[in-house]
Amino acid sequence: MSEASIETNDMTFEVTRADRRFPSLSEAHHSPPLNRIRQLQRQPLDDELPKQLSHAIYQRLGWHELSPLLSPARETVATAYINSLKTLNEFYHDVRTVICEACRANLEFRSDENTTQVEARDEILSDKLEEMMTQAFAAWLPAKNALTASLLSHSPDAFIGQLEASLSEEVDRFSRQFVELLEHMVDLELFGLIEWLPKQCCRYHFFRRVVIQGPEVATQSIVESFVDDFDGSSGQRIIGNRRTTSTRTVRHEIRFARHQHELINAVRTSIRNSTVIMPPPIVRLVDSIPSWLYPFVEVIDGQIVRELIIERDVSVEDWTQVDVRDEPIIDVDPGIVIGPYVLSGWGSLEIRKEQERRQVAQQQATEAVNARLAPLLAVGATGLSGIALWFQYLASAGYGNWLFVLLTTVTAVGAAWQAFLSHATHHRFAAPGHYALCMAICTATGLMSAEWLVARPFYSMSWVTPVVLWATSLVGCKIGRLFR
Repeated sequence: MSEASIETNDMTFEVTRADRRFPSLSEAHHSPPLNRIRQLQRQPLDDELPKQLSHAIYQRLGWHELSPLLSPARETVATAYINSLKTLNEFYHDVRTVICEACRANLEFRSDENTTQVEARDEILSDKLEEMMTQAFAAWLPAKNALTASLLSHSPDAFIGQLEASLSEEVDRFSRQFVELLEHMVDLELFGLIEWLPKQCCRYHFFRRVVIQGPEVATQSIVESFVDDFDGSSGQRIIGNRRTTSTRTVRHEIRFARHQHELINAVRTSIRNSTVIMPPPIVRLVDSIPSWLYPFVEVIDGQIVRELIIERDVSVEDWTQVDVRDEPIIDVDPGIVIGPYVLSGWGSLEIRKEQERRQVAQQQATEAVNARLAPLLAVGATGLSGIALWFQYLASAGYGNWLFVLLTTVTAVGAAWQAFLSHATHHRFAAPGHYALCMAICTATGLMSAEWLVARPFYSMSWVTPVVLWATSLVGCKIGRLFR
């Protein structure tokens, strides 16, 4: 393909791939003329996806381990067949889990107000997720069980061959339905498509369901009725009743957002070999991918050079508002794909948010550790100081070793320094390192002053030493307070 043939003009969001139009709409609903619909280039390997998927699934069925050369018993054949159908049913639930997490990742919530009505948010997001899943699996057909007593009454050659053909057909239909499901998700504007271009360039799009929460509106209605009655218990006259009804209403606007990303230096790797930062919804999507589907899921990564976001407001049926934002940017831009189908994508803004979230989480974890560590270290420093003074007394009296005095003193000061550092970090002082150093100096000089007082009765020492130590301690405390 020549460089001149690469499209440079913006087309409509409707595309065609392999003579199939996405989204698949009736002619009356197609907005652009056919000559303005972009034709996506196909990768030869994409057409092999159903066949490769069928092979991978068949290899994991219990039937695959059945050897017809050994003439297995009817019970063995029936068990292998039934277990294979159960495995297909488990794979179906795996598909539902993956699609559910992909839909959840493509649900975006916004709030027009500073506060969010959590109960209303959770209910609308749950309803939208259930609606997306219902639309996705409306046409999925379960596997058929071809096993009957009449079939097993024939010779093994007859029923084994027929069951094998039936199971192979069910596997092929499962793979075909899975690919058709991905195509259907593109029609529903839930998944997107990717187009690979020469020289490691690609263009792909994906969709988001955007839920915008408006302000909470509280209404109150009062209905009064007048009667003439007498309350015998209280002895008061009743002249009427008042019924007050309070109602809270939260409006949600629903938008369909289409994100189109244009990438250079694009690569596709397996999930295990990918190093891109994934936000929590994408992590949950990746974690939900089963082992049989894992080889077919890839992560695309590259430098985004253009992002086009089209948001269509669908909350009012008779009115449509389109918001188009086209921003030239350069940044990393990953996505999750199965063949040509884009399950979800995320951009640099979400990556930065995830990095900030991880930094905040790490900072909170460090603060929690420091909050528990500071008191323990303070107690340890106090105990070590007492031991150091005891060793000082023994050494001065001629019964101890001065090395123990030195070791316990240094250890006590070190524990005090760590306690002050943990305390300063937990309370987010301006300069925790400088504060801890000054307070450690203050602690060291104070401990040395106490040791001087213990040794004073045994030795003739000048009072200049404690005065200098006390002055140094006082200055260290004053300076340390400046770094709070």
